[in-house]
Amino acid sequence: MKTIACALIVIAFLIPLQGSGDVLICEGSLTSSVHYVKTREITIPDGIQQLTVQLAPASNATLFAYELKVNSASISYSKRPDAVTATSEGISATWTNPPSKLKYTTDANLTIDVDVHGLNSESRLPIKLSSAEDGANKYLAPSTYVQSEDRDIVNTAKAIINNTRYESEAITSLMLWVSENLKYDSNVTKHDASWTFHNKRGTCENYAHLSLALLRSVGIPARYVSGYLVDGEINVNGYVTTYGYEWTSGPHSWIEVYYPDLGWVPYEPQKTLGFVDDHHLRESVGRDSADIQNKLTYTSTVGDNRRVVINDSSAAIVVHDTSALRVIETSSASNQRVLSQEMTHGGTINDRMSAFHGEELLVLLAVPITAALVVVSGLGLLLARRRRD
Repeated sequence: MKTIACALIVIAFLIPLQGSGDVLICEGSLTSSVHYVKTREITIPDGIQQLTVQLAPASNATLFAYELKVNSASISYSKRPDAVTATSEGISATWTNPPSKLKYTTDANLTIDVDVHGLNSESRLPIKLSSAEDGANKYLAPSTYVQSEDRDIVNTAKAIINNTRYESEAITSLMLWVSENLKYDSNVTKHDASWTFHNKRGTCENYAHLSLALLRSVGIPARYVSGYLVDGEINVNGYVTTYGYEWTSGPHSWIEVYYPDLGWVPYEPQKTLGFVDDHHLRESVGRDSADIQNKLTYTSTVGDNRRVVINDSSAAIVVHDTSALRVIETSSASNQRVLSQEMTHGGTINDRMSAFHGEELLVLLAVPITAALVVVSGLGLLLARRRRD
């Protein structure tokens, strides 16, 4: 009986260990089909001679581990524009002597595919960009809301990646620092990186801007992504249990980081490292939120004392959603639950990876422990019979 008790104690000790890792390294795929509708209503005061809007509808995008395909798209207007021009950022529509009320709606059917099978980069620090990569250079400099020259931000970033050799290792360390040190606060009205660094809270914009500032301060190109979150659950199958989280619909922002050998890689500062899930509907990129195209300009005969009033609304419905994502490793490298791809040079994760994994040990010992219990139980019954005899 003592043997049985000891075996039960071992099992009781092992069970709480499963799922204890805070960084869940995953592989697999996610796919969703989404119907997305975005509407803007504009109230226009008298005296406006001309009004121009910049539309940035979702467009095809192929990135590392993330692909968005526009299957169909249309734009409808309450009054036909006098001019429509296609730009590199989207569409520009202009009305001369516009009516007092305008409304336009973009309607799109999209497919989002996420393929998670390892972020294996050989890119070393400091990063050296070739002449063919000039497009990434503009995402190294400070911008309106990304004060990457802030001394406190620079010193912190340098300390975090001290003695780091590989880009993926540096990015992982910086992103984990953001997830561990920031607290989500929907009431925050200031969204720049410097304010966020010193106040340690904010919305998705704050998470994105501070992440960009830390990355750029150590020479890693990174850009701001504006998009929309489709509500619903993301489920990940683990060793023993299933881990999941849920998004609420609404406008959202995240980031993309440039690897010379991989291209642009999406990161979600709040939940993931090295990929974003299939509920992220990507629309525009820029140096920061001030750089995103979806703006409105107008000329007036009476000055700017009477402003144009804008009312935006969006809605997205998941038509079809499939998930085949599973946990292949765990780590205690973060205070938050963060999903990651397995990284060859993810130093922060690998260096701090627990050498003792409760899940794996539980699985490995399940059979011998069960066998031992059967043997002990059999011996117990045999001894009991002999005593009766």
